[in-house]
Amino acid sequence: MSKLSNKVMTIDEALSCLPQSGARMLMGGFVGASEPTCCINWLIEHGIRDITLITNEPGLSGFGRAKLYEQGLVREIISSHVGTTEESTLKYLEGSLKVEQYFPMGTLAEKVRAGAMGLGGVLVPVGVGILDQPGLFPDLEQPKQVLNVNGMDCFVEPAIRAPFSIIKAWRADTMGNLEFRYTGLNCNAIYGMAGDYTVAEVEEIVPVGAIPPERVGCPGPFINAVVQGLSLEEHNELYRQHWLKIGKLKAEDEEVRA
Repeated sequence: MSKLSNKVMTIDEALSCLPQSGARMLMGGFVGASEPTCCINWLIEHGIRDITLITNEPGLSGFGRAKLYEQGLVREIISSHVGTTEESTLKYLEGSLKVEQYFPMGTLAEKVRAGAMGLGGVLVPVGVGILDQPGLFPDLEQPKQVLNVNGMDCFVEPAIRAPFSIIKAWRADTMGNLEFRYTGLNCNAIYGMAGDYTVAEVEEIVPVGAIPPERVGCPGPFINAVVQGLSLEEHNELYRQHWLKIGKLKAEDEEVRA
């Protein structure tokens, strides 16, 4: 196999192209589930600052993405809310985390999907008459554009892409084809496809052909780098210890499955 087709790198190699300040990036995960844990730790260790973070929701308190807000590394968040972590909520309330506007989760997903598919944007009726109220989003430079289509008022929502995307998958082959496990799919696939440069952190790296074609959730051409993260067993234990710590799991319960 040629070197060009092998996308497996160390995390240092994969993330070395990130600017020290001002990166705009998509990041997968859903309230702590299937987050790129090792890449997040790398961002913290290297002090990558003033990040504009595009993510479905802010994460889980004390875990993963929440550490980015705690360290003051995120300048702006583009998301559906800031309420699932104490860290993001605190930064928002004190005025150090910029939020231009919030999007319903479905709208945000469609905006990113449009970016992944090369579309200019989407027409969304959700929130018309509510999310466009004067003064609701004081940092919004222009009012939300509304277009009537077949008698229905819709927001004109521009597509979202980003120079960088960091996602998490269960398995990858060496060409970057990704396989997701259960709810680990969440927004990771479309976020990976909407990045100009996408790093996939995975639990297992397998030879080309080991992932059945019908199980490929994000094709290799969208992926620039594959990095080895924690194993499935290590991730399970990480989640288990966190849930025990916050009292959502009792020691005698079964291990949390990622």
